[in-house]
Amino acid sequence: MSAPLPNLPERAALPDWLRGAISQPSAAPADVQAIAQAQITTWGLPTLRDEEWRWTNLRAIMRLPAATAEHTQWQPSPLATVLPDALVIQFSAGKLKAIPENLPDGLTMTALNTAEAALRHAAFAPNAASANDALLALNTASAHDGLIIDIAANTSLTRPIVLDWQDDAGTSNHSETRVLIRIGPHSEATVIESTYATSAATHWRNAVSVIHQAANSQLTHISLGLAGAARLLTDRSFVTLLRDARYRSINIQLGGQLVRREIDVDIREPGAHCDLLGLMMPRDKQIMDTHTRVTHAAPHTTSNEQYQIIADDAGRGIFKGRILVAQDAQKIEAYQNSRNLLLSNTAEIDTKPELEIYADDVKCSHGATIGRLDDEALYYLRSRGISRTDARRLLISGFAQEIVNALPSPDLVAWMSAQMDASA
Repeated sequence: MSAPLPNLPERAALPDWLRGAISQPSAAPADVQAIAQAQITTWGLPTLRDEEWRWTNLRAIMRLPAATAEHTQWQPSPLATVLPDALVIQFSAGKLKAIPENLPDGLTMTALNTAEAALRHAAFAPNAASANDALLALNTASAHDGLIIDIAANTSLTRPIVLDWQDDAGTSNHSETRVLIRIGPHSEATVIESTYATSAATHWRNAVSVIHQAANSQLTHISLGLAGAARLLTDRSFVTLLRDARYRSINIQLGGQLVRREIDVDIREPGAHCDLLGLMMPRDKQIMDTHTRVTHAAPHTTSNEQYQIIADDAGRGIFKGRILVAQDAQKIEAYQNSRNLLLSNTAEIDTKPELEIYADDVKCSHGATIGRLDDEALYYLRSRGISRTDARRLLISGFAQEIVNALPSPDLVAWMSAQMDASA
């Protein structure tokens, strides 16, 4: 007699407006969309009963009104003056507005919904494996807009690519976006995703990025969560690294009612390396959550993670980092560190490092600390005539500056430092 099935977590049934969205054709191939539609309809949205979601409540999404009463016109990117030579791709409420003309040699951009079938299959290649992947299935079932970026072999892009996400209210209360980035051998690029909102209306964007890096390629991938206290963002990136590829992620989140980012890095061939750097500054009642999953599937590979959270008021910050070392992945090095600062008795920080190692010749470590502002340092600054407000801001900025200084442009470092000071 077989054992009884375990009790599954209770599912959050899809709102009617979301059921209507997944019933429409998406940019995914028809067979891929059909599987995803069945999955999300069965699974519903994740709840606090799901292990991967036990700290992130999606109640704000469930309570979204069926339609929005406000429509905001697209405005110029806040990075336009900071990086005047950037290639800016404009998105308003999840809809692609324009692709730059006269692209540099070796760079091709294609709107997702007009791409040929092979490109769309590549963009929708990651498949949802369990109910924890419900938002991936939702994106596959209903993503209409997005972009495919192809960088040819032996191409070095000196101008950064900026994906300008203005997540204000549009004709719908939510959007699903999909981006595919493919970098050829011996090529390098910088991609910056700037997410912000200029109105008080609530818009939810559920995003997925798929990144393939060929041998000896280099990508700096920057995610900047800026203004917009009401906006909702759930975002997942899938990164594949081949021999000697380099991936550097810098994730800085300063605004948003709910921001959930997941980064999955598959290090497939020897010599590849990834850096995952992050800063989250939740305040008021904001929830900012990052989950990273790094898989060392090949020997002689390396990874380094440094995440910092500064939580104030009733803000909540979450970091969960998992490192998986496969059985044949010998001679690897993987390091993870989570440093966090609590500024309020009502703020909360949850951090959970995980190591899963099946090889025996590795160097792996992880650490996590949570503390408060140093009273002695605060007293020292005040004794020098600095006000308590300014002294507090100086200490907070000093704690966070390590991540901000990792940005590749001095102008971008200065601008983000000012944004961070305003949030402190």
